[in-house]
Amino acid sequence: MNLLRLLLFFAIFSCLQPVGLFGQLILPAFFSDGMVLQRDTDIRIWGKAAPGSTIIVKWQGKASEIKAGRSGQWTFEDAPLSAGGPHTLQVSNRKETITVEDILIGDVWICSGQSNMEWPVSRSNNAEAEIEGSNYPEVRLFDLPRQRSFTPLEFFKEKATWKKAVGEHVATFSAVAFFFGREIHYEEGVPIGLISTNWGGTNVETWTSGPGLKAFPDIYSRVQYMKNQPRTIEELEEEQKTALRQWEEAYFEKYNQGEDNRWPSAGLDDAEWDEIDLPRDLQTVGLGDFDGVIWFRKTFTMPEALRGKDLFLRLGYIDDFDEVWINERSIGRTSDVKSWRSYPVSASLFNELGTNTIAVKILHKSGHGGLVEERKDKFGLSQSRYEVLESDLSLTVDWKYKAAEELDTVIPDPPAGVAPIKPNDYPSMLYNAMIHPFIRLPIKGAIWYQGESNASRAYEYRKLFPNMITDWRKQWGQEFPFFWVQLANFRAPKDKPGDSEWAELREAQSLALKLPNSGMATAIDIGEADDIHPRNKQEVGHRLALAALKVAYGRAVTHTGPVFESAVFGGKEVTLSFSGIGSGLTVMDKEGILKGFSIAGADKVFHWAQARIAGDKVIVHCPDVEEPVAVRYAWADNPHNANLYNQEGLPALPFRTDDWPGITIDKTFKPQ
Repeated sequence: MNLLRLLLFFAIFSCLQPVGLFGQLILPAFFSDGMVLQRDTDIRIWGKAAPGSTIIVKWQGKASEIKAGRSGQWTFEDAPLSAGGPHTLQVSNRKETITVEDILIGDVWICSGQSNMEWPVSRSNNAEAEIEGSNYPEVRLFDLPRQRSFTPLEFFKEKATWKKAVGEHVATFSAVAFFFGREIHYEEGVPIGLISTNWGGTNVETWTSGPGLKAFPDIYSRVQYMKNQPRTIEELEEEQKTALRQWEEAYFEKYNQGEDNRWPSAGLDDAEWDEIDLPRDLQTVGLGDFDGVIWFRKTFTMPEALRGKDLFLRLGYIDDFDEVWINERSIGRTSDVKSWRSYPVSASLFNELGTNTIAVKILHKSGHGGLVEERKDKFGLSQSRYEVLESDLSLTVDWKYKAAEELDTVIPDPPAGVAPIKPNDYPSMLYNAMIHPFIRLPIKGAIWYQGESNASRAYEYRKLFPNMITDWRKQWGQEFPFFWVQLANFRAPKDKPGDSEWAELREAQSLALKLPNSGMATAIDIGEADDIHPRNKQEVGHRLALAALKVAYGRAVTHTGPVFESAVFGGKEVTLSFSGIGSGLTVMDKEGILKGFSIAGADKVFHWAQARIAGDKVIVHCPDVEEPVAVRYAWADNPHNANLYNQEGLPALPFRTDDWPGITIDKTFKPQ
């Protein structure tokens, strides 16, 4: 009886307590000092408080009372405002007050994608001058930290604040977003809010909502599996790591015996192995798509200054797992791609007066692969784990390598009961944490730079990418403009024309232009063969801005390079027609020779073609092809010689007239 009275007392007491005691007043992080709200559309502000409590919002000289719902959610809406400011917002629940100052009204842009959108100003061209010269107080930057969730979040897990695009504030911000926003601000003369929400190495599925993936049964089944998952992301990752470590130990024990044990041997004949300088990304030597075991070997003579000393073999970061031998003796192994490799080596292991052999075995599971440390001056034998001394031995040149064993022959099926989850690309995971919290915020539009992680599934991307755009618009309830970057040229150029997975992905990106209110900035001429992250983000931002000025702002600008329209086949020549020619077609070449075109006959074998501009058309032919049936342009991972432009300086978009199956055909979706 006493217990019942006590419970009744607490029930009555709790109903009488001030709302601040049981429900804190909360605003989303982007409702903070210096924010930008979208002009010419209803102002919307929301947050959480104690269920049923009264919220007072002071805005534009008026005070409005709002009731929090049963879940504590509340929303305030007001009439649209023109560009300008600053304004002040005050929100209170009679016990606590939140004041947001220096609010500008302008255009708000979501800036999302993977690492090329994440790439900061500080690592782009002319970084020092760009940072020092940045003085745009009406361009505001909101940089969302990386976060993940299996379910849609209403609020961020981590705090983030708005910053003015002045000086050092731009250094760590997305370069593409900043250069885009800066140009829009200059052209439109209104405040610009840039919301950077991106994560490197991510696929398009992780940025799409769960309901938005229903049309893809295999992907959607993974969303449903995680929907009621009792374990956290961190618990699942630890479970996977434990299983992976157990498998790795068993793998190294198995493959370090018998036949495999000959690879570290000093007497192994590696004369036929390929040569390479290190450190280097495997993408640049044609092994970016190889998953499995790769060996690297090098012989060297110990310099006199290092003889008789215990040393460190410093190899930087290795993707993914490695084991290292010196003169057939294992000196260490590492299973964490994020760990710096600096292995101690006893002087007794070296042949001081003769040759020494280093052997490195890498298990490449995903990503770029290789010994990827950028600073070559640290790569080699050192007397210190941390410093580079003049007497240290650099080991960057004259290595040999060999791809030894495909991944599917060495790695087993995932352990039973272990959920397959990677750190940042599980379906809908990043949408839930890094996009969904924004969907109630009116915006001007979105810019997007992603696709590298989907390059091996280009035909599937034909549906996945426009599906994501449509999904975002549905979630926002707003048909906002959407602009994206077509993949830059990358990897070593090839001497002969042929198939290309990156060209197929670019084609998939082009097909998304069928969506209304959209645009694309091609980047096939500003990439770098040996770096997936081209530094010229200024031009990327400029080309995105051109697309936005045309489509979103209605400006009379040429916003795209030549776009293939049709082909007329007749005899040995093919006549090509284009839109997007601006002031006219031109050749971006000192010698005026048009390059980048290839032709195939009925045998489907492509040959480089001769091409010339004839007014607003291009005529191509090839002496080796009597009856051409297909033409391609810039159809390569790195179409380095493609030089058709319009006179506004914008490159022609890659294209093909055929629909022949290439490298990456999705099993469930065939090209139309």
